[in-house]
Amino acid sequence: MTLAYHRPRDAAEALALLAATEGRGSDRPSAMRLPLAGGTQLNSAESRNLDFEAVDLSALLPRGVSRSEGGIAIGAGTSFQELVDSPETPSALRAAAAGMRDRNIRNRATIGGNLGADKACSSLVPVLLAFDADLLLLDGRRLSLEKWLDLPPGPAGRNVITSLNIAIDNKIRVAYARWSRVAADLAILGAAAAYRIEGDRIRGLRLVLGGVSAHARRHGTLEAAFEGSPLPPRADIEALVSGLDGHGRPFVSPRDDARGSAVFKRSRISSLVAEVLLGALAADGTQSTEARR
Repeated sequence: MTLAYHRPRDAAEALALLAATEGRGSDRPSAMRLPLAGGTQLNSAESRNLDFEAVDLSALLPRGVSRSEGGIAIGAGTSFQELVDSPETPSALRAAAAGMRDRNIRNRATIGGNLGADKACSSLVPVLLAFDADLLLLDGRRLSLEKWLDLPPGPAGRNVITSLNIAIDNKIRVAYARWSRVAADLAILGAAAAYRIEGDRIRGLRLVLGGVSAHARRHGTLEAAFEGSPLPPRADIEALVSGLDGHGRPFVSPRDDARGSAVFKRSRISSLVAEVLLGALAADGTQSTEARR
C-alpha cells in the first residue's frame, strides 16, 4: 500500500527523503521510502503487500540515448521502448530491452528501475555488465555497474542511478542471449559475453549469467576457462560449461526456483554460453541471439 507520495524538487531533497523513514505510530511499523520512476516494480505483485512511501524521481532522471566520442550515454529515466527505438542503442542492449515483450511495460519500465531491482531474470544487468557500464549516481559518485551491484541497497550504499555510460570499442565483441518458456515470458536464463580477439585467442572476457543464482553476475571461473585460448567449437563449449572445474566442482551450480530446476538450468545454460561466445564473433561486435522453447 502506498502510504504517502513525495515529489522532490532536486537531488538534495530526494536524497533526504530516501534516507529518512518516519514512524507511523505504535500500531504501525515505520514505512519504507522507495524510489518511483516508471512504477512497474512498485505496481508488481511482489510489492502488493508492502507498506511504503513513494519518492517520485521521474522529474530528476534524464531520459534518452546519446552518442559522444567513444561512448554512449543513457539516462536512467529512459524507458525500455526508448532503448529499443533509439538508433544509438547497441544491438545487444536493444535485444535485451526488447526481451521485455509487453509493449505497455516497455513504455513504462526504466533502465534505472531494472538495474535497481537487480533480479535474477533482469533483462539489462547481464548485457550492461558485459559492456562494463559506468554509472553516475544521484549523490554525485561515479562507479562501475559491477562495483555498484556489490554495495548494499539504499541511499548509503547503491544510491540512485541517474545515468550510465558505455564505452564503445570496435575491438570488443558483445553478444546477449536469453531463454524463456514463451516469447512473452520473462527470461528464465540469460547470458552475455564481451571480449576481443588477439590472433585467434579470447582476451578480456566478461561472461555474465542470469537466472542461475539470485542475481545476474559475472562468472569468473568460466571466464578463466576460456581466457587466452582459441574459441572452441560449440560442442566443446557446451561440454566444458556442463562439466567440472579443476577442483572437481561443477562450473555452474544453478539454484532451483519456481521457473526451473537446477538440473534443467545447468543443461540449458551451457547452450546459452555457447550462443553468446560464438555470437560475439559477428563482425560488428554487437550481435544478440535468443533461445526459447
